[in-house]
Amino acid sequence: MITNRNLIVLLAFSFVPLINICEAVSNKMPAIYYGNQGWAMNDIQSFSSWVGKHPIVILLFTDWCNGSMYNLFNYQLKNIWDNGSIPAITWEAFKCGGSSQPGIMSLVRNHTYDTYINQFGDYLAAWLAGMDGVLGNSDDRRAYLRLAHEMNGNWYPWSIGSTPQDYVWVWHYIHDLFVNKSLDSTRLQWIWCVNNVDVGSYTAENYWVGEHYVDWMGIDGYNIGTSQSWSSWLNPNQIFDSMIARLQNLSSTKPICINEYASTSLVTGNISNITAKYDWLQQFCTYINNKQIIMTSYFNIDKETDWAIFGGVRGDSFFGNHSAYTAYRDCLQSNDWIIINSTNPRLISDEEFSGTVLNTTSTTIMVSTTTTSLTNGTTSDTVSSTLATIGPTTQTTLVTTANISINSTIVVMPTTSVITTTDSTSTAVAIIFQCGTASQNWLAMLIFMIKIFLNN
Repeated sequence: MITNRNLIVLLAFSFVPLINICEAVSNKMPAIYYGNQGWAMNDIQSFSSWVGKHPIVILLFTDWCNGSMYNLFNYQLKNIWDNGSIPAITWEAFKCGGSSQPGIMSLVRNHTYDTYINQFGDYLAAWLAGMDGVLGNSDDRRAYLRLAHEMNGNWYPWSIGSTPQDYVWVWHYIHDLFVNKSLDSTRLQWIWCVNNVDVGSYTAENYWVGEHYVDWMGIDGYNIGTSQSWSSWLNPNQIFDSMIARLQNLSSTKPICINEYASTSLVTGNISNITAKYDWLQQFCTYINNKQIIMTSYFNIDKETDWAIFGGVRGDSFFGNHSAYTAYRDCLQSNDWIIINSTNPRLISDEEFSGTVLNTTSTTIMVSTTTTSLTNGTTSDTVSSTLATIGPTTQTTLVTTANISINSTIVVMPTTSVITTTDSTSTAVAIIFQCGTASQNWLAMLIFMIKIFLNN
């Protein structure tokens, strides 16, 4: 039975505001693609001054060409790192000048590109080793590698003339080759990145390379609006929901990132609507918080349409002579964005680099027993109290279970939940909070109260 004493404690607790039940943990990484491929860093510096935060990750693109490889490792990556950012290398299997080689995955499988791939790996290992050229010490650098992205589309040569089996073989081959060059996950993180929808003969799942070969699962998706004859305005959930769910089915443990996203301002026909794009950017900010997406890279160039949020053709404000959308900047003003650690020569921690610093679930438990063993990740406490609260903490593993008594276990749920458990020795009730809005937590508390009165 739930005692009167517990009811009194519950009623007293119900009047305590729940807004701060989960304080923010800095776990999101600001990222940007600015179009300059690591050359003109003054543009990034202006962008950083406007936002008030430095981009942790800068996305760039490079092809499979010896000249490009020389520039990448001698200039572009160095410029990005020296600017205080981690490069995310989109390694596109194009030939020199961006020329297409259909069937390139099958050619790689036949070892046609072995010399180039080995040389690229050697250059990458040398760059990651830092100024002293020795891997494994404090001056080592970091990079993300996004190999042959959007493979579930039909517009890139690595999706044309080759099969998903070729793609998976090539990924495994290059991954293992680089691992054998001592490029471990504290230096190089692999991003397997799909288009938000399948276009062509194969699905994203057909190209899945397996958990052991991936550090992050990425998605590219755009609100194209009416900028194309075949497209329409889409909200963030319409763009990303389906593919996020599909990726979570492939792996429940790998972090998800959005490597390319942007919105046009064209809602109807060819008429620009700056307010609509502003609203879309606000929606996206809320969306990534709800979905716990911890790395997002805005595609900040006006290419197919007016994508840019800084320095483009349109905006709702100006920063110097740069047009800008303040909704993007406003999103980055919360305290849950990672900032560069000036005392860390590798810029951020291993946990931040790998996306394993997460907001842990805050668990509030009310029990009828006087002593309860509570487990929160690797931290264990014994609490002699009717009301016990655990979390949040910064850790690399999620909260798993709260052990209420000898024979009963309450599992921490992915959403705000109320669970009642009974065994032969005691009855216990628990309310389990997801970090969320105050209204969600108050609703859970109301349900909790109703359950207790019904059980009485």
